[in-house]
Amino acid sequence: MVSRKIQDLSNEDLSYLEKLLGEKFAEQLEADQTWASKNHYDRPGNKKKQILRIMDAIRSQKRLKSVAKW
Repeated sequence: MVSRKIQDLSNEDLSYLEKLLGEKFAEQLEADQTWASKNHYDRPGNKKKQILRIMDAIRSQKRLKSVAKW
């Protein structure tokens, strides 16, 4: 079940959120590479999986909105 607030977002809003999350994901990747090269182990507190889950939810909502128009 999707909350009403998420349903009310336009495709433009969802695309913007997806763009912001993509930028944040790129930052996380860069930080991970820097950390691993300096410390030789994975960085604690990694948020990549959480960002990917949210991006997947946004993509699903965008698909749902495009299917619902038919």
